[in-house]
Amino acid sequence: MLTIGKVIFKPADILILFAASILTLWLYSIFWFSANQQGEAEILRVQFADNPPLEYTLSEDRTIVLAGKIGDSLIEIKQGKARFIHSACRNQFCVFHGWLTVAGDSTACLPNRISISLKSALSDYDAIAGSQ
Repeated sequence: MLTIGKVIFKPADILILFAASILTLWLYSIFWFSANQQGEAEILRVQFADNPPLEYTLSEDRTIVLAGKIGDSLIEIKQGKARFIHSACRNQFCVFHGWLTVAGDSTACLPNRISISLKSALSDYDAIAGSQ
């Protein structure tokens, strides 16, 4: 038996805690790391307002100007990455988010109703609706 403060742990308690810890770490590694291995990002998907999504290749550097609900947003694609470089929103959380680099990464400017996400050829799901 192991005593910590006023709590007495029996051998079975220790075994259960150990097994639960191992199970938690195993599940974390499976669901966290396999979800992030969607392949190399190849496409920027842009969803704004009620318009159909637009897709741009990440292999070509460009700046995209989108007219959102409260003003223009600028999105930059450079060296296989994408980011908001300006938006008409007050807090600029979308700009402060920085570069999207991995397939599955996404950010949004909610006041301007614009979201961007990266996809790969292996992606089964998009970041907005849950399926293609």
